[in-house]
Amino acid sequence: MSQIGSNIKKLRKVKGLSQQAFADLFSLTRGNISSYEERRAEPKIEVILQIAKYFSIPVAQLLEKQLTVNEILNFEDYFEDSTTLMAAKNMSAVPFIGRENFLHANRKIDVTNMPKIYFPIYHKQNFLALENCSFIPKPLIFPFEENAILFFEPVEIAILHTLDQHYGVYLGADELFFGQYQTNGNDIELILNDWMKKGFAAEKKSYFWKLYGKFEKVV
Repeated sequence: MSQIGSNIKKLRKVKGLSQQAFADLFSLTRGNISSYEERRAEPKIEVILQIAKYFSIPVAQLLEKQLTVNEILNFEDYFEDSTTLMAAKNMSAVPFIGRENFLHANRKIDVTNMPKIYFPIYHKQNFLALENCSFIPKPLIFPFEENAILFFEPVEIAILHTLDQHYGVYLGADELFFGQYQTNGNDIELILNDWMKKGFAAEKKSYFWKLYGKFEKVV
């Protein structure tokens, strides 16, 4: 029996997409997605190929097996499916912001409602993971590959002296961009370009993050 319907549903859930948002990706209707998930119909082969290409999942897996979260996110064994997450005691739960979060221009990023990935990072602070994608503004020179997952630690007063020339991300109420920190005496700025920069202030430190590391899948 084809697993395409259940896999479409799981893809939606993992990526945080409504039926309508998923349908919009492939020029379908919400009714189409509903019928696939309820196994009342199956998508045409050209639609299956589009879904497989968009999410970088082999067609055979999409059709024949029940995908795990690991396979959907394409990040090897660091990501576990829902049956084993509770056993990941030695992993950190990291909020993950992927490109699907930017499909609608008016959709605000709420870190508290982001899906979590489990990764072997150990730190007293919480981390944030972002997929480097074209939707996030970045400096002209940004030495990270498209689709690489970048991990950030929050900027605390104790690490201000380490920020100069390091990359970071600004995640405010209505703004998100990658930038590079520059310091001048006690002044610290996260700079996207000559026209867009944010000065660090203690009362807004929750908006500022420092790059901690990256994860890049080798294929």
